Amino acid sequence: MNYLNITKDYFDPAVLPVEVVERKGVGHPDSLADALANEVSIAFSRECLQRYGLIPHHNVDKLYIGAGYYKNDYSQCNRLAPVVVRVNGRMTNTFGGEAIGIEEIQHNAVWNYLSKVLPRITPEDLIIDPNATQHTKVAHWFTPRDRADIPDADHARANDTSFCVGHWPPTLAEMLAYRLERYFWEPVGGFAIPRFPEIGQDIKVMVLRRGNELEAVLCVPTISIHTPSRERYLELIKYHEEQLTALVGRFAGNNQKIVVRVNPYQHQYMLGLGSCIECGEEGIVGRGNSLNGVISSHRVHTLESWAGKNPVYHTGRVMGYLVSKLSKSIAIELNVRCTVSALTRCGDTLLPPAMLHVATSNDVDPVEVERLVEKDMLSADYVQEILNFRPWMLEL
Repeated sequence: MNYLNITKDYFDPAVLPVEVVERKGVGHPDSLADALANEVSIAFSRECLQRYGLIPHHNVDKLYIGAGYYKNDYSQCNRLAPVVVRVNGRMTNTFGGEAIGIEEIQHNAVWNYLSKVLPRITPEDLIIDPNATQHTKVAHWFTPRDRADIPDADHARANDTSFCVGHWPPTLAEMLAYRLERYFWEPVGGFAIPRFPEIGQDIKVMVLRRGNELEAVLCVPTISIHTPSRERYLELIKYHEEQLTALVGRFAGNNQKIVVRVNPYQHQYMLGLGSCIECGEEGIVGRGNSLNGVISSHRVHTLESWAGKNPVYHTGRVMGYLVSKLSKSIAIELNVRCTVSALTRCGDTLLPPAMLHVATSNDVDPVEVERLVEKDMLSADYVQEILNFRPWMLEL
């Protein structure tokens, strides 16, 4: 494995005097954009695998959501303008002259997801614009006549020169940011379903650690139709702050102090549908959380968005997933902290990548690392793994 470098220079943000970690919740506009792009790609890929035994070219990694306009007050919510989802990108619409029906695939994938995570949304609240095209300089790239027009179906090569990074384990600040927001959700059938009808879904968490003291500030909206008064609003916020404080108590060590604050400032945060896409805010793929569910300001970052890309050969999606998986595997099996980074070059091999760097906190046996690289990266059925993966299924 001449492309593999192993070093004992893992950098741990937990040793810094200050650490800042953010999580954009499931209902945040940017998180919705990432998730919808992922859902559209999964639905398209599965449909084509079933019909043709392969995944044609597509990328919907520029999906947009937002621009709704709703007025809400205590016990009220009135729609003035619906939310728009524009599925931007490119997507194969025929194979061998047979129509694939991509507009219906996009529409169903978007509605299936949003109706689960934003249970107050109705078809009248949503305009879905299937804006994916087949524009390309390469003939038949998005209108393949047969398998020969999809060379990556048999020999996947890297579509881009890209750099992807995965880390494990999470720091306490990272784990808190993730788990505090997850408190508001129930995992059901691979999807996140809201636990509390009175609480909205556009939740944001910011964790600040100074030494051994951590402060987690959450922005948590109530749902206007379930908030009849200012007094009830304050009751809801106080109740959930107390529940979250009890939750984090089990994570604090002997010398650590964790404080949780929910909506600590005077501004009242109340929504009608549950996400700020209802008041003009917008979400775009690639502005949300990293693949491990948080935004860690002191970590080395992947230089690629993962959502909506082709799961066969788009390196941001394939390598982003694989380095995250591999870093966790190495950390757990070899009992170290680990960062895995990979570089691919456009047109070169996807697996193995041009460079694979494993940084660990302690000495490791190179033979064991090579074994895990083979098992969890080179020999992995990564397409099926990616199609089964959703970021809210993580366990930080």
